[in-house]
Amino acid sequence: MITWAGKSLLGVVQIKYMEDINVQIYNQPEKAKVKLPVVKIIFIILGIIILVELVYFAKNLTSPASSPIPFLPATNTVTKSEAKISLTASNLSFKVGEVVPVSVMIDTGSWTVSGVDLVVKFDPKALEVTSKDLTKGTLFDDYPLIAADADKGIISISGVSNSKNGFKGLGQFALLNLKANLVGKTVLTVDFKKDSTAYTNLVEMKTAKNILEKVDNLEINIQ
Repeated sequence: MITWAGKSLLGVVQIKYMEDINVQIYNQPEKAKVKLPVVKIIFIILGIIILVELVYFAKNLTSPASSPIPFLPATNTVTKSEAKISLTASNLSFKVGEVVPVSVMIDTGSWTVSGVDLVVKFDPKALEVTSKDLTKGTLFDDYPLIAADADKGIISISGVSNSKNGFKGLGQFALLNLKANLVGKTVLTVDFKKDSTAYTNLVEMKTAKNILEKVDNLEINIQ
């Protein structure tokens, strides 16, 4: 038998062969250990995706169909413009003894009125007026009341429409010609209380309600 280093040559070859096999066996699991976790992660991700899809699909099958949003037709909201009475003058400064012409303007806004009652208060010491100094306008068919109380400082004028059309718009209701008597500032005031027909009012044609919303008073200076 052939020997090498005290061992048979066949034994040496067998030992070498077994060492090579052990190396291969040892190396193969290491590669598997590297590849196996990657495969597991991929399968886990795919499983999660499939599970989510199944849950979503099952939820859609069991949940009732959503109701469509009802269609709401557009609405046109019409806002009525306010009605008002204004006292105006071309000049706000007068000398004692001069005539103070005051124009009474009415604006019915979006409304139609069948009549107007006007009450104007003033300081009888600062201003002087008589019924002859009051001129009616042409907006209404009849002016049943045109009066002035010089002692109390009150002017009262009423206008009524006899037609079915009434009056709608802006116009001069009356002209007040007062006389300046006392130096200083003084105010002419429209006596007004909202929604009341006992004071200055604009009577709406259909409802007979007072639709007057605003008044503009007048301050003048007498020198």
